[in-house]
Amino acid sequence: MNNTGQGSRTSSLCEIMFEENPTSRYLTSSTCPEESQETNTATSNVLGLQENLGHGPGDNNSEGSPTANDFSANSTSVQHHLVSLKKQISRQKAEYEAKIISLEQRNKELQSEIKDLHSKLGQQRKWYSLAEIKMRNAERAREDAERRNEMLQREMEEFFDTFGELTNDVKKTERKLFKVLKSIN
Repeated sequence: MNNTGQGSRTSSLCEIMFEENPTSRYLTSSTCPEESQETNTATSNVLGLQENLGHGPGDNNSEGSPTANDFSANSTSVQHHLVSLKKQISRQKAEYEAKIISLEQRNKELQSEIKDLHSKLGQQRKWYSLAEIKMRNAERAREDAERRNEMLQREMEEFFDTFGELTNDVKKTERKLFKVLKSIN
């Protein structure tokens, strides 16, 4: 802004216009051609702050414009809200980190359990394979024993058949001999 008397008059004219038209104070474009870029930037910043604090176009402040106390109170409120949000974010971060740690621990436990189960499964497979081998060996041994029993049965039958024939021959011979001896006596 100019420090000349004309700049003061221009500023006063703009203030008068703001007081006459309360909604014009929320305009971001310059209403006075003499305003500098700095004034436009400052006005934009104040308007942004007002909107963030809940004061916007159409708000009817009893005094007509926000006071320094309003900005101070709203600034304190915003700072309190920021502190509250930061605490909430910190609390949530701590909760999530604790959950992550808990999940990682549970993951390790489950991986260990899976490793144990794989080991047990491997042992069960070995035991099952050994049991199958033993069952096959037992089946073969049973079949071999049945074959040996059948062969022994046949050999015994052949032996008894042969022995029976010999016994019959001996008996026949004995009878003949007995007859011969009888006839001689």
